[in-house]
Amino acid sequence: MISRNIAYKLWISNINNSNYVKSLGEFESSYIEFKNKKVTRVNLIAVAINKYETDNYSSIMIDDSSSQISVKSWNEDKKIADKISIGDVILLIGKIRQNSQSSGFYIQPEIMKKVDEKWLLARKYELENEYGEQETNIVKNEMKNEKMMIEEINVSNKSLRNKILNLIDKLDNDQGISKEELLKHTNSPLVFESVEELLKEGEIFEVNGRYKLLK
Repeated sequence: MISRNIAYKLWISNINNSNYVKSLGEFESSYIEFKNKKVTRVNLIAVAINKYETDNYSSIMIDDSSSQISVKSWNEDKKIADKISIGDVILLIGKIRQNSQSSGFYIQPEIMKKVDEKWLLARKYELENEYGEQETNIVKNEMKNEKMMIEEINVSNKSLRNKILNLIDKLDNDQGISKEELLKHTNSPLVFESVEELLKEGEIFEVNGRYKLLK
């Protein structure tokens, strides 16, 4: 039976104020360091204050009065967030991830469901009993710009994404293609963003730091 890492109950500010440690091993999870714990998964209760979605992507900004964080899902995983609306109080269990561009954090959801608003107060008492008074953290709300950013990336990177796929198909000698090789042949600083998108969408996969087409 496969055991899962504990989903710790935290304030969002606990996440945003922590250090992120990237895993070195293939089967190790990245984590934040919080009170001598290695936290990879969290259990949050918060309010959905903004939402943006496309056919294969969803981003929900949540707030628990200590801080805010985005909950992001792609493709099949998007259905987890489909029933959540702005103003809903939600119970969220998910993995902590780090944005490649801003180095900020977001949550990749595993479970997300509406709960009664009384659970906000119950969780507040629970966390204050566990950790003392909540720490606050004000983060820049990027939701208002996210739609514009995503649309811009989708338009400007379409040809770059196709070029990356064609390069991998043409140059792969069964060992895959490295990011450095892709950067050399595309000469574009956006190549790393496009590779990350293609990985999330399942167009390519990574083996030992090299990329191959999923055929």
